[in-house]
Amino acid sequence: MWRERSNKEILRKEIFMLEQKQKGGESPLTSGPQFGFKNKNSWREKSKGWINKHGSSVILPVIALLILAGGIYLYANQKNQDEIGSLSGEEFTADLQGKISGLAVEEITESSTGETEITEIIPAGRKENNSIIEKAAKGNGVTHLARRALKDYTKDHPEELTNEHKIYIEDYLKDNIGSKPLNVGDEIAFSEDLIKEAIDASMQLTPEQLKNLEKYSALVVSW
Repeated sequence: MWRERSNKEILRKEIFMLEQKQKGGESPLTSGPQFGFKNKNSWREKSKGWINKHGSSVILPVIALLILAGGIYLYANQKNQDEIGSLSGEEFTADLQGKISGLAVEEITESSTGETEITEIIPAGRKENNSIIEKAAKGNGVTHLARRALKDYTKDHPEELTNEHKIYIEDYLKDNIGSKPLNVGDEIAFSEDLIKEAIDASMQLTPEQLKNLEKYSALVVSW
């Protein structure tokens, strides 16, 4: 009788499990704790749905704004300032950074006593048609030639200029002539009228602007 009761219980359980399976429910054997797997899948599905729904309206505009900001930054860095005189003290000198070079053209020789001597080799300038012509030596740029043109000009037209005035003047001349690479022997003509214009402009500098130029004039080895 006990065995008959056990068989009935087993048969009842099998019928119950079959009914649950037909109804789409979970069997007692498969039900139980899922350890958050359903929650994780639900979160993943929600994230994927949000991206699909809002990707074009949120993510793409953000990427476009980043690209636009990068383009504006590059443009601002490459744009040259046209009017130096209208800038504040530090802005005025910022454009000069990297333009000042104190390198001199030199020749190394040995004296009669056996000591090494260093002599600067600077091509002489000449005057033609109200202009001063300067010739480039090895390592020279437009700024070097502008510096020499100012020096030749002040031999005949003396001016009381500080080194800071000279820094401004040679940069003024370079900006008007145009910065470009030079080969040995290349010549540039500096109009005496342009040099006088640069000198007059340098006289309008404020004490603050002249003070800011001291860090650049200190880099020049020889005037």
